[in-house]
Amino acid sequence: MKIVIGEYYRHHATPKYGWAKALEKIKPKTGVNTHTYTIVKCEWTVGKGGTFGLIKYFRLCDLIRPSSN
Repeated sequence: MKIVIGEYYRHHATPKYGWAKALEKIKPKTGVNTHTYTIVKCEWTVGKGGTFGLIKYFRLCDLIRPSSN
């Protein structure tokens, strides 16, 4: 899946809870990414337009597009 910076996604394990706003894609073995796969730096919030969120890192395959329901 192609990740667009600034878009909101859901985590595949919790598709009805929490929003991940993509902030940056980090290539393997660069910067804070010590893994062999690309990760996405996200702001994790409960509400889609939240003003406060945690910074979390996810694999590309962990993020899904939200359903339109």
